[in-house]
Amino acid sequence: MKKLAVIALALVMALGLAACGSKKAWPDGDITIICPFSAGGAMDTSARLTAEFLAKQLGVNVEVSNVTGGGNWTGYAQVINAKGDGYTLGFSNYPGQVGGYLNPNNKISYTYKSFTNVADIVHDPGIIVVLLDSPYQTLNDLIEAGKKEAMTISTGGAAGSDDDVLVRLLNAKYGTKFVPGGNKDDKDAKNALFGKAVAAQACNVSNYWNKWDGTGEDYVRVLAVFDEKRNDLMPTIPTAKEQGIDLTSSSDRGMVAPPTLDKDVLNKLVDALKKVQEDPEFQKKAASYGMGINMLFGEDFEKYIQGVEDTLNGMKKDLGWE
Repeated sequence: MKKLAVIALALVMALGLAACGSKKAWPDGDITIICPFSAGGAMDTSARLTAEFLAKQLGVNVEVSNVTGGGNWTGYAQVINAKGDGYTLGFSNYPGQVGGYLNPNNKISYTYKSFTNVADIVHDPGIIVVLLDSPYQTLNDLIEAGKKEAMTISTGGAAGSDDDVLVRLLNAKYGTKFVPGGNKDDKDAKNALFGKAVAAQACNVSNYWNKWDGTGEDYVRVLAVFDEKRNDLMPTIPTAKEQGIDLTSSSDRGMVAPPTLDKDVLNKLVDALKKVQEDPEFQKKAASYGMGINMLFGEDFEKYIQGVEDTLNGMKKDLGWE
């Protein structure tokens, strides 16, 4: 009997080892990144650039799938509800994602905590620009004028977008009477500026990274970069803080995953993204698209998102969300 028991135990152990050995190491197949925005925009470009170099590090095909609708939450919901095996990931933007679920009209029950927040990847600081023939030479010129009379500043998005929030924060902190344009997208906001329907445009470095230091109909005067330090793509443009305006603003884009993402997969994914960030070819290509790379991982990434949520929660009344 003892001999039979020993044999039985050996068989159980062998089967267990075989089962463990049959688990394939991630990744061993194609990975899909769901981008909840249309093809061709800044989000799509950021996702595809990340996918290209992530594939290089992981040795598998990484594809981007554009899933639009529901104020971007059709795609976000697909990420949340996907298997946590690492073969379905997502790309997200901030503050857009946060504004989407804080706006009560959208009736979204998810929050940023509904995801595994993998990494903030693209950091695109806010800027305010005027036409070359504008009377406003500095950010303070514009602010002083805005204290005296209402003036519209075009924005590439509705209430809660980073452009919109920047304009509202200026009003709240410095007593200006700026009116956010609420334009449907960056192109519409630019048309409003060049059509002289607005005094200025709130946007991002990526919108004018190659149109800020020359002359011609598409060139602009950048009044300030709303970041902690000067931007490498606009090195001679002072930050708002250098001009005494204590505000920062940005559009950030990062990678998210289902809440059930396997911890080992998460660690491998983070390691791969760190290598992507260090890749000189990635850095060069990102710069050619006007993208600033400043990756945040783990607690640092979630702390950033929580800060975005805190800011928008403090603006609910102004945004018409309460």
